[in-house]
Amino acid sequence: MKRIPTYFIMAIIVFLLTAVFSILVIPNNSLAYEDPSKVQIHSDKGDQGKAILVFMDRIAWKDIYEARTPNLDILMDIGGIGLMNTNTGGSLSQNNAYLTLGAGSRVVGVSGSQTALPYGYTYRGERIENLMLQITGYRMVQGSIANPSIAKLHRANENRPYKVKIGALGTALREAGIKVGILGNCDNYRLAGEDGGGKSFLTSMLMDDRGIVPQGDISQSLLKEDPDWPMGIKTDYDKLMEAFIVLEKKADVIAIQLGDTSRAEDFRHQSMEYRIDFHKKRALEEGDKFIGRLLDHFDPQKDYLMILTPVGPAREIGNNNRLTPIIAAGKGIQRGWLSSGSTHRMGIVTNLDVGASILNFFGLKPLTGQGGAPIFSLQENLGKSELVEFNNKLVDIYNQRPFLIRAYVYTLIPILALSTASLLFKRKYLRWIKPMLIYIMVVPLVYLVLPTLQQPQLYRTTLVALSLSIIMTALICRWIRSTMNRILAISLLTLGSLILDQWLGMSLIKESPLGYDVIAGARFYGMGNEYMGILVGASCTAIAAIFQKFSGRKKLVMISMIIMGSLSLYTIASPRLGANVGGTIAVFTALSSLALIIQNKKIRFHSIASITVVLVILLAGMFLIDSFRVVDSQSHIGQTANAVRENGPGELLGIFNRKISMNIRLIRTTIWTRVFITSLGVMVLLLYRPVGIFNDVYQRHKVFIKGLISGTIGAVAALIFNDSGIVSAATAMVFVAPPFVLLIVDEVQGKVENGEWHDGIRFKTQGR
Repeated sequence: MKRIPTYFIMAIIVFLLTAVFSILVIPNNSLAYEDPSKVQIHSDKGDQGKAILVFMDRIAWKDIYEARTPNLDILMDIGGIGLMNTNTGGSLSQNNAYLTLGAGSRVVGVSGSQTALPYGYTYRGERIENLMLQITGYRMVQGSIANPSIAKLHRANENRPYKVKIGALGTALREAGIKVGILGNCDNYRLAGEDGGGKSFLTSMLMDDRGIVPQGDISQSLLKEDPDWPMGIKTDYDKLMEAFIVLEKKADVIAIQLGDTSRAEDFRHQSMEYRIDFHKKRALEEGDKFIGRLLDHFDPQKDYLMILTPVGPAREIGNNNRLTPIIAAGKGIQRGWLSSGSTHRMGIVTNLDVGASILNFFGLKPLTGQGGAPIFSLQENLGKSELVEFNNKLVDIYNQRPFLIRAYVYTLIPILALSTASLLFKRKYLRWIKPMLIYIMVVPLVYLVLPTLQQPQLYRTTLVALSLSIIMTALICRWIRSTMNRILAISLLTLGSLILDQWLGMSLIKESPLGYDVIAGARFYGMGNEYMGILVGASCTAIAAIFQKFSGRKKLVMISMIIMGSLSLYTIASPRLGANVGGTIAVFTALSSLALIIQNKKIRFHSIASITVVLVILLAGMFLIDSFRVVDSQSHIGQTANAVRENGPGELLGIFNRKISMNIRLIRTTIWTRVFITSLGVMVLLLYRPVGIFNDVYQRHKVFIKGLISGTIGAVAALIFNDSGIVSAATAMVFVAPPFVLLIVDEVQGKVENGEWHDGIRFKTQGR
């Protein structure tokens, strides 16, 4: 086997030097997490107080902002506030949401799985303790509460592409000897007797894998009749407080369901619209008074208190706002906005982080399959009004994103098709085709900077994006005459802007239409699949264009190539910048292929082996370095490395299975599949038609064509190694197919202008 080429070794050395430099120079706020030295991770429970969770269902920050909530304001002054992503394994229902909180993974409930019964009650004619013994083989104890649907819940979630443990939170607490208790219910009616059970979502969250919560009170004795309230019942806060005082002496974790805001929401089908707001506001203010009484039992130096909403109101969900209020106060939490290691975004946490935070408070580690990361606060002088504004902006981004992406895709595909048709049949229109192809390449850059001009109305945002794209296209076509120079300028601008944004805190990409959004929740930081593909394509195109234009200055070109490649690779690979593993493989594969092809090296077995070895070392280094960082600072690869270390290599199989399943599903459904297929189809067709033209283009732009080939290889690698690979592959082709077509157009135009056209099918000569 031949030794690894010198230029390849140089690339790795420069990459390592770049990594060291960035660790020393890049500000630690590149990802939005707190300085790890200030993040308190508890490791023992010797001095721990109580963990108290208060649930106020079906409200939004707008409701809190408009209501009079002096006690919540007190908590906000001493604690952190944020928006919680509430995605589940299915629909946004309370049933699914509470189960997801308890499992620490996206799961779904079954019909009736919110039903729970205390010891001694009957369910469908059978005493619950006898029924649970029949279902699980375990005996309930006096005072415990059971969910008779536990077996159905396990079966309903056993075939998910990731590990799921229903009741993981309750199981982890039980195994550690932490005593759990729950209070309250969401019942909408008064039961006639003991048979039937009540609606206790808290049981779904805090039960163990046997479906049991050790203690609490979910009975209707905590309700009272009141004809002024929805369904004629409301929470009896006096009795709820009495029950809390009793439970406080026996439990370490106490979860309280206030219930009235949930009933106000359930009443919306019978109520006038303006009365829904009235009932919701009154329920919220009554709940705030109870929280005020609760604060008398809360020691912020010792206890941990969390106010949260697992599912928002229907009006917000209808507007695609799936972010709900969360307030945390007490030990380890300071005033500011909340964040977590799951999101690295100020003001954003996920519902999976709730269980992780409770376990962290007691110094416990999550069980296998239990995701999320501890919640912490970032000290910012921002309050609830700014959070409402932030929430509105995120909803605007989420609602506008699909249209802006579709508009781009449904413009890109026709332009590629029209370009091919013009080359084959209507060559007199080719002069109009070139600006349109430039436009295709300009849009990703425009979408990257669009957040700086984001508008709340879709039509205004669309007009801004369209105007910017047209203006930039016109300026490039006006000021830069050469097609190769135009391609180089766009590639360098896009690549440079993308890298710079990543290094300076990702303020653009996280709000870009081609970035990622916190409501969808697929990714919260780093580089998303769309721009990862852009990075692959733009880096190959830019490097190849430089090599093509300045081939006479080989040493300078080689240095430029190594530096650009190293910066691109580090940006996608660095744990400090988000660490996209699939993106790292795609970029490394593309750049390695480019290095080999440009040097006229054939890609043989020993070349592939050398590339694979270096890639494995690079990935192992990424996982190892990130896994040793503070938990709250780790990206997902560090968390994965820790999971593999604790649970064995089988953890990786689940990840691969999930990624493959996601990719197959996306290939069938996403519009990006059409972009990828169209791009490849156009390029393959133009290899053979017009006859002989590609041969001339290749002879004239041999190095650049090799760059496009490496970009295509990178796109295929992105397709294979990413869970949303088809998206990355399609966006990578944005910087491969249009430049390829532009070169063909240039060649055809030149031959037509020089009179080299012969019979409408072939060219007289093989060059101008």
